Amino acid sequence: MQRCGSSDIWTRRETAIADRPKNPVCVRRRSGRFACRWTRVVMRDRARYALHRIEKAYSGWRGGRGLALPEFLGIGAQKCGTTWLHENLARHPDLFLPAGKELHYFDWHFRRPLRWYCAQFAPGAGKVRGEITPNYCTLAADRIAFIRRIMPEVRLIFLMRNPVERAWSQAVMNLAEKTGRSSDEVPDEEFHEHFHDHRSILRGAYLDNLDRWLRFFPEHQLYCGFFESIVERPRSLLEDILRFLGVSLDVDWNLFPAHRVVRKGVDAAMPQRHRVVLEQLYREDIQQLHQRFGDPVARWRVR
Repeated sequence: MQRCGSSDIWTRRETAIADRPKNPVCVRRRSGRFACRWTRVVMRDRARYALHRIEKAYSGWRGGRGLALPEFLGIGAQKCGTTWLHENLARHPDLFLPAGKELHYFDWHFRRPLRWYCAQFAPGAGKVRGEITPNYCTLAADRIAFIRRIMPEVRLIFLMRNPVERAWSQAVMNLAEKTGRSSDEVPDEEFHEHFHDHRSILRGAYLDNLDRWLRFFPEHQLYCGFFESIVERPRSLLEDILRFLGVSLDVDWNLFPAHRVVRKGVDAAMPQRHRVVLEQLYREDIQQLHQRFGDPVARWRVR
């Protein structure tokens, strides 16, 4: 960053300059003289600027005190039962979740003011507030550090599924459902390209994602659940999550769709030729997951 003379252009005119991060900016004094002919602000990563802007704007509120921030986050993973989780938690009288699942504030909408995010939780005053955006598990370390600073006590829920099944479900959603085709109409080459896409692999890299979050949050603030439990013991899983969130289990369970696995889109069986590709891709990950979690993921192991 260039400075002109003794004047700190960045400090006094931060907004005017930063709003044009990749263009020359000319700042004129009231007298008509140029404070500096050219000040070029090069921002390689606009997300870093957004982080700087929000931190600066809200640095006076330590830990997010006084803000209507959520007390829990469902951080992932995609295609692992987060819709089921949202549908059930939203029915609990002591919990509040925004009507629209996946606010995506900390990834897609991070340039919006923090007050916009807080406004989504304002109707939930007096309740335990939270939201579920499964893509949060892939957030970069600086975003997670920011969440830790403004919500140091937030509880995190992370659902996992056999990464082979997760990758297939995501591919079917993206390549079949969203394009109006059946899975049989999608060429194998498209599936294989999707399997190896870095975004799909990142969402299935559970251990990398968990370890990145655990760099900033203690383990007792993180709950890990498994998709298979939604199918086999949904009420038990839901009770565990409610205990983790610190809310009552004395509720009318008839109001909860706990025994209904919420699946969006196409539910297509995975052909063996695709399973072979995915098992090879995730073999090492599954072995490491088994070493860490034991029995809950034993059935995922690839022979």
